[in-house]
Amino acid sequence: MIDNDDSAALLERVRQAAAAATPLNIVGGNSKHMLGNHRPLDQRADALSMLTHRGIINYEPTELVVSVRAGTPLIELNRILAEAGQMLPFEPPVLPGSTIGGVLACGLSGPARPFAGSARDHVLGTRVINGQGQDLSFGGEVMKNVAGYDVSRLQIGAYGTLGVLLDISMKVLPRPEAELTLVQEATSNDTQAFAALLRRPLPLSGAMLIDDRRYLRLSGSEAAVSAAARMLGGETLAAAESTIWQQVRDHEHDFFGDSLGDRRLWRVSVADHADALAVPGDWLHDWAGAQRWLQSAATADDIHRAARACGGHAVRYASGPVEEPALQPLEGVMRRLQARVRDSFDAQRLFNRGRFHPELDSLSGSQTATEA
Repeated sequence: MIDNDDSAALLERVRQAAAAATPLNIVGGNSKHMLGNHRPLDQRADALSMLTHRGIINYEPTELVVSVRAGTPLIELNRILAEAGQMLPFEPPVLPGSTIGGVLACGLSGPARPFAGSARDHVLGTRVINGQGQDLSFGGEVMKNVAGYDVSRLQIGAYGTLGVLLDISMKVLPRPEAELTLVQEATSNDTQAFAALLRRPLPLSGAMLIDDRRYLRLSGSEAAVSAAARMLGGETLAAAESTIWQQVRDHEHDFFGDSLGDRRLWRVSVADHADALAVPGDWLHDWAGAQRWLQSAATADDIHRAARACGGHAVRYASGPVEEPALQPLEGVMRRLQARVRDSFDAQRLFNRGRFHPELDSLSGSQTATEA
């Protein structure tokens, strides 16, 4: 793996941009260009590539922690961990060109999310350049080191709007001794059946509903997996077909095909026991029903409204009309709180304007305080 620390050059670029008030678009492998909003508020924005800042900083398998630079290709990081019999517990999607910094900036997690935790749960520390051109470190390399830990977690899923993510320390776990997938008959919207499974002490590591089939992945010791399989019943999927988890994770499954026509792809996040959403379209249910992929021609407003009615939120995973928000617009207290967080890290709004929540790009904490 190429190992290169480009932090000094990146820091100088940000300082120059801050002095000139020139916005920056942070770019890794550009594998997630379709995510988020695309409303550039300033055509002067320069690209800040992270690809040269890459490599493993520190990895000691016995400590179950890896520290890595943000531009490191995810596929290379996964390979190194696999050689030591380990893995990233949150099982992030591997898209063409994905970097670990991009995965964390977008807060992406795979099928294991309900059982092993999210990307945010496994980040121990970060090093970040803020909008004032300061090189800041938060957290550490052990879970018990909580100084600044929440600040590190704020970076995850912020789409780069809180700073340039330089380095990340994460918890890793051993790969399971055994793994198999069960397939059971189901009805296309029967997400309620997952609730009973989640209450049982089963070695589940994945649970999906695709059309009229329920897929359950069991991971752990040979004895635990075998016992759970006998208890649950169903058809055991052949090893060659068990790649369905990677296909869904990496959006290579037929459901995510390119021929969407006038429909767009949405990710709806709700409680696993939530009722079916009142939105027309085709569905694929992951995360035991908590992550619901939707192909629909419905408007962004209709989808956001339906998600909100079920206590969740929706994010568009494909390009769409610029005037339609890809992310559910923030309101009330949450909007004011996030504006103040942005003020703390990037008062000038240098980073990724128009990408995350455009409604925050022109607001400051002092303005929103007067609206409260």
